[in-house]
Amino acid sequence: MKKILFLAVISISTFTFSQSYKTAIGLKGGFPGFGSLNAKHYLKGSHAIEASIGGNLNFIWLQGIYEVNKSLPTDGMNWYLGVGPSIGITNTNGNTTDGLYLMGTGLIGIEYTFQDLPINISLDTGPSIQIIPNAGFGWGGGLAVRYTLK
Repeated sequence: MKKILFLAVISISTFTFSQSYKTAIGLKGGFPGFGSLNAKHYLKGSHAIEASIGGNLNFIWLQGIYEVNKSLPTDGMNWYLGVGPSIGITNTNGNTTDGLYLMGTGLIGIEYTFQDLPINISLDTGPSIQIIPNAGFGWGGGLAVRYTLK
């Protein structure tokens, strides 16, 4: 009986997720987006959404990612998988919009939330499949530094 109870506790603890914040807001650099405002918000349990907006004078880019997060043995550290759309609009001639870009992105990442500071950092990477204007495949990733809100 003790062995069964021990195995049950180990199994349950493997599948639980403990987040140390509800929402985090900050900056994310990398591809696509090159530098963007970024926010991550937990919906329920281990499920979260992450949104980014970035660009420059000739380009604006928006991305939404749905993520599933899993704890790692180190306090404050977890890994995640995510998928979602990205949309970009370019304007290189100064008068009209040149083009619309639409892509799907998948990612895998790791994040750490400091125990004594309201700071969260994450690093992720994954494929991007461009649909509009031309079909194409790429690989990107990013580094985010965010302020956490409980």
